[in-house]
Amino acid sequence: MGLKKFEKDLETTLKDKFGQKTRVWVWPEYNGVKGFYGDGTANNAVVIWITERPSSARDKSKLHKFPDWVDKIFYKALKEEGLENMHFTDFVKIMSDAGIPPTEEELDVSAEWMRKEIEMLKVEGKKLIIVANSKTVKEWIEKYLPEYRSIYKEFFKRTIRYNSKENRENLVRKTLKEIYEMTKSPTAPASSALP
Repeated sequence: MGLKKFEKDLETTLKDKFGQKTRVWVWPEYNGVKGFYGDGTANNAVVIWITERPSSARDKSKLHKFPDWVDKIFYKALKEEGLENMHFTDFVKIMSDAGIPPTEEELDVSAEWMRKEIEMLKVEGKKLIIVANSKTVKEWIEKYLPEYRSIYKEFFKRTIRYNSKENRENLVRKTLKEIYEMTKSPTAPASSALP
């Protein structure tokens, strides 16, 4: 199954289960960066970056907010650091207003889909690098997907928003360089975990 079909099946299933008003959003392709449609391959690894959940804009006049200025900085750095094929996804697949925690049912269903997504992207002989962009995502992976391990890297939007203009891009690049270096280590089975 390809990522386009996965997205379509995911949306159909979630709308059937949670109602036709359920909104599903995936990281778009932009400026040469594949977003959700990236297969994650980089050197000797498959890299999957997992955020918490898609949230709708606080300002309803900006419902189609991508790319905002933060996304532009991040996608530019990804392309220039050789990670344009990194796979971006959300653990919770259902879009909600910012600040509303997911229900246990949403977490259970999303975990099933997250597992399918990871299994679809794994490549035999390549190391699997799962990046949790928040401590919450890392906890969800440990609770719902105990067969996988992840590394925690602070959410890029927080890094960009709360640092001086001069440091923003450098801090994002530092994190991406760390991840890129991990992709260059010798190959290992796709099921291998990170330290």
